[in-house]
Amino acid sequence: MKKLTLPVLSLILLITGPIEFLYAQDDSLSTKDLSEIVVTGQYKPQSLKQSVYQVKVVPSEVIRKMAATNLQGILQNQLNVRMSHDVATGGQNFSMAGLAGQSVKILIDGVPLVGRQGFNNEININQVDVHSIDRIEIVEGPMSVIYGADALAGVVNIITKKQSRHKYGISVNLQEETVGSEYGTDKGVHNQNLSAFFNHKNFYFNGNIGRNSFEGWKGDTTGRELIWHAKRQFLGSAVVGYKTRKLHAYYRFDGLDELITNPANFPGPGEPALDREYISNRTMHQLQASYVFSYNTDVNFAASHSRFSRQVYSSLYYPDGDVRSVTTPGANSMSTFNGINLRASVQYRPYKWLSFQPGADINLEDGDGERMKQGVQKIGDYAFFVTAEISPIKNLNIKPGVRMIENSVYDAPPAIPSLHFKYTLSDRFDIRAAYARGFRAPSLRELYYSFTDASHDIVGNPNLKAEHSDSYNASLSYSPKINGIKKFTTTLNAFTNNVTDRIEYLFSNTLGTPTTYMNVSDFRTRGVNIESTLTNEKLSAGLGGGVVGYYNVYNENDKSLAKYTWSPEINARFSYAITKLGFTANAFYKFTGQLPRYESSLAGENLVLLKTQAYHWADVTFNKNFGKLLVLNCGVKNLFDVTTLKTSESGSSHGAGSDISQLAYGRSFFAGLSFNLSKK
Repeated sequence: MKKLTLPVLSLILLITGPIEFLYAQDDSLSTKDLSEIVVTGQYKPQSLKQSVYQVKVVPSEVIRKMAATNLQGILQNQLNVRMSHDVATGGQNFSMAGLAGQSVKILIDGVPLVGRQGFNNEININQVDVHSIDRIEIVEGPMSVIYGADALAGVVNIITKKQSRHKYGISVNLQEETVGSEYGTDKGVHNQNLSAFFNHKNFYFNGNIGRNSFEGWKGDTTGRELIWHAKRQFLGSAVVGYKTRKLHAYYRFDGLDELITNPANFPGPGEPALDREYISNRTMHQLQASYVFSYNTDVNFAASHSRFSRQVYSSLYYPDGDVRSVTTPGANSMSTFNGINLRASVQYRPYKWLSFQPGADINLEDGDGERMKQGVQKIGDYAFFVTAEISPIKNLNIKPGVRMIENSVYDAPPAIPSLHFKYTLSDRFDIRAAYARGFRAPSLRELYYSFTDASHDIVGNPNLKAEHSDSYNASLSYSPKINGIKKFTTTLNAFTNNVTDRIEYLFSNTLGTPTTYMNVSDFRTRGVNIESTLTNEKLSAGLGGGVVGYYNVYNENDKSLAKYTWSPEINARFSYAITKLGFTANAFYKFTGQLPRYESSLAGENLVLLKTQAYHWADVTFNKNFGKLLVLNCGVKNLFDVTTLKTSESGSSHGAGSDISQLAYGRSFFAGLSFNLSKK
C-alpha cells in the first residue's frame, strides 16, 4: 500500500476515529498476554510492560472476588484513592493523588460520563453498573492532552464487556447484604442482575439489566429519619458489534434510573415532616469504530450523546399519613444536562521507530433548569491534539504531545503539552518519567448555578478561569524471575502536582452576600508509594504503602507552619484457591492514615490544625463453585465496623470544635449466588 499523503490523512481525520483504539487484534499479542492488555491512552492495545504510561489495572477476576455491588467497592482498596460519603445527595465522592474527584475524568470505553453533581462537581461513581465491567484501567497524572478537561488528576477508564470467546451465554446474579446489623424485606441491600450474550460469525451482542435496592440505614437514630438515605436503582446496558481482523464497530447503550428517598422526623405534635426525593436519570449512547488500513495506518472514530437529569421533589408527610406537595419556591427543581462528544484520530507509522497520532475532539454540553441563570446554558469545547511515539535507540520510548483548545465560554489554555519517557534497563527493569500540563474546566454548575431560599443564597460565577496544573511522575518497575512464582512485580512511584487558579466554593458570613465560586488559590500535592504483586497458580497477593502530602497555603505568610501535611496509606490483598474443591478465599485491606489540615478558626483570628482520624478497612470474601453452573459468594465487608470519622483540633481532648462525617454503615455480611450457562 502506498504511503498516504497529508490531504488524504486530513480527510480520514475528519471522518474517522477516537483516541481509544477499539480492539482490532494485534498479532504481536500472544494469548498469554491478553490478561494484561491496556488500551487507555494507547495507539493500539498493548501489554502493561510496553505502555509508556504507568497504568493500574483492576481485572475482571479481582472484581468478581470482591463481590462489589458498586464502583466504590472496587476502587476503595487502591493506593492514592480516598472515599467520602455525601449524606445530602446520597452520592460517593473520592479523591486521587490528593486531588478531588472533580479533577478525575471518569470514562466508559474512553467516552466521558456526563452529570457532575453537588457542590463538589463530581461524577457519582456509584451510578455505574458493575456487572457490565470487564476491567478498570487507572492512569494517575494529567491526561489532558488526550482526554481534555477534568483529567487533571488522571483518568479512570471503565472497559466494558463486549465480544466473548463463547457462542452464547446467560448469567443470573443475586446478592443479599446486611446494612450494619439491619436486614429484612425493607432493610439491607438487595441486588439482582440478568446478563446475556451471543456471537454469530462476526457479529456479537452483550446485554445486561439489573436492580439495586439499598433500604437505608437508621443506626442509632429514632423516628423516620435515616442516617443513610434509601436508594433504588435500575441499570441496563446493551452493546451490538461487528468485528473482523481489520474492522471493529459497535453501538452501546447505558441507562440509569435512580431514586433516593430522605424521610424526615416530625418537628412537633401534629406538624408535617418535610420529605425529599432525589430522582436521577441517565442515558448514554455510543457509536465507535476502528479500521486498520495497513500495518502502518489505522483510524478510529467515536460519537456519543449523554443525557443526565436530576430532580428534587419535596413533600409534606403528616402524622395521619396524608401527603401533600410543597409549592414553596426552590422546594422542587429539575436540572438537565446534555453532552455530545465527537472524537477522531489517525495512527500512522511511517517508520519502525516513529508513530504519530493527530486527532480532533469536540465536546458540546448544555444545561437547563430553574436553578440555571437565564435558562439554557451551553459550552462548546473544540480541540486538536497530536502525539508521537519515538524510539531513537533500542529500549527508549519517548511520547511528546500537545493539545490546542478553543472554548466558547471560559478562557481555555491555548496549548497543553505533555512529555512521557520509558526506558527498559533490562528484561526486569523499566523506568518511566513524565511531565504533563493539565487543566480542569469550570462546570456549568460553577458558572451558572443559582439557588436561593430561606437558608441558601448561592450563585455561579461566569467569570471563572480554568484550573491549571504542572505535574511530574516517575516510576521504577522491577520484575525478577523467582522459581515457583509465575509473576512478581514491584513498582516504586513518585508524583507531584502543582495546581494554579484553583476553583473553590466560598461560604459567605456577611448577610446579603451570596455564596459563590472563585479562582482563589494555588494547591500542591506530593506523594510516593511502592506496590508489589505476586501471582502463582493458586496464590495471588499484593502489598503496597505510600504517603501523600497536601500543601498548606498558610505557610506562605507564616513560615513556622508546616509547608505540607502528610497522610500515609497501606493496602493489601490476598487470594488463595483450592482448585480441586473449586474454593477461593480472598482478603482486601486498606489503612488510611490520619489526614491533617490547617484552617481558620470560626472567629477568623488564628489558625488551627485539624486532624481527621485514621481508619482500617477490610473485606473478606469466599467463592465456591458448584459444578460449572453455580457459584456461591459470601463474606463480610467493613470487618473493622467503621461508621464515622471524627475531625478535631490537634491537641483537643474534648468534643468542642469537632466534626463528625459519615464514612460507612458498619460491618455487613453478604451472600450471593451466580448461575452461569454458556456454550463454547
